[in-house]
Amino acid sequence: MADGFIPEVVISNRLEKAKAEIFSYIESNAEAIDENFAAFFGNVVTILDRAGVPITDQIYDEFIDAIVFRVFDVSKRAGDVKFLNRACEIACGMKRKKERKAGVHLAAAVKLMKIGMPLAAAAYLQHYRKHDAAVGCWYAYCYYTLYKDGSAEPGYSAAERWNYLKAARQYMEELGQLQPGLQRLVRGELERDPWLAEPFWMMIFLATEWIPNNRWFLEIGIARGKQENNDVALVKMLQIGLIRFPDDMLFYREAYHLKFEQGELADALGLIYDLIRRFPDDPEPVYYGLRTSLYLPRETEFNEFRRIADEMKMPGHVLCLIDYAYAFLRGRKEQAGLCLDQFHRKYPSLNYYSDILRFVTADLPATQNGIKLAVFTSVDHFCKKMLKIAET
Repeated sequence: MADGFIPEVVISNRLEKAKAEIFSYIESNAEAIDENFAAFFGNVVTILDRAGVPITDQIYDEFIDAIVFRVFDVSKRAGDVKFLNRACEIACGMKRKKERKAGVHLAAAVKLMKIGMPLAAAAYLQHYRKHDAAVGCWYAYCYYTLYKDGSAEPGYSAAERWNYLKAARQYMEELGQLQPGLQRLVRGELERDPWLAEPFWMMIFLATEWIPNNRWFLEIGIARGKQENNDVALVKMLQIGLIRFPDDMLFYREAYHLKFEQGELADALGLIYDLIRRFPDDPEPVYYGLRTSLYLPRETEFNEFRRIADEMKMPGHVLCLIDYAYAFLRGRKEQAGLCLDQFHRKYPSLNYYSDILRFVTADLPATQNGIKLAVFTSVDHFCKKMLKIAET
């Protein structure tokens, strides 16, 4: 097998199994690893080299990062900065691309943050704070912690308390200007650590107070809230956005989709009517009305939005697909077939799509929830693309 093609899933499964075994060993042997860090990582490298599967440089190095994070997390000596520096040097030296130090340094910083050493943590974070939104928040959080809670670390000065607060605000202002993305550096074990949610959200919410006119903090908060299914934070971000930026469709779009996905269709409709009043010439709110009415029991709302869509001359191929989805989701398979026939006849350049829909649904009962969701999702994505509506 080693000489031929090996599917990625086989490689991934084998590495995940090896990682789980190493994690288990780390939990039971933390003190021994602290005493002989170099020997432990030498054994990790041996395990990787003998894995019997080809491992890319990136995956290899990210495996090292994951092991480092877990070792530092249980280490009793990580508060010794000299030990931590040496451990980082050893771990980075074990990598194939030895310049890829971010994962190791961030793991060290997180451990220091957890044990109340924000000054030492900030030293590790400083080089990376501009490249990932979460890391930038952690860096500012270290200074905010110095202001709020103080520290017993060498170098801390109570007299500088207000300067620490000023620095935290300054670093968040700078982050708001740079606007880096999420998950550029924070991946793997770092991304999955629930403790790290607190410093991120604390600084994002503070930034919305300190720098109220910078909508990026709301955007990055919305993105993070959706990633971690944090509806509480997401709702707060949207509330702030809707109040501060009442003419910005982004926040309405996100609020609508949240209501729709939570099944609060009456609230979604109320938001749609408000959007139509605010943006009377924009087809996006009307499309949301059509989209929502597909799931409403009465036909009244669908007919109303369908009429408005006709009046504003929404593209015919979009309306034809909406009519198809409406019929299909209500189990009117013959009517849905007629809509596809019309679509096929009037828009021959898009026949590929109608052929796919017909092929997928031809022998399946329209009453199956799975196929209903698949048809709705497909038609929804297609219509949004045709109308140039941004996805959330």
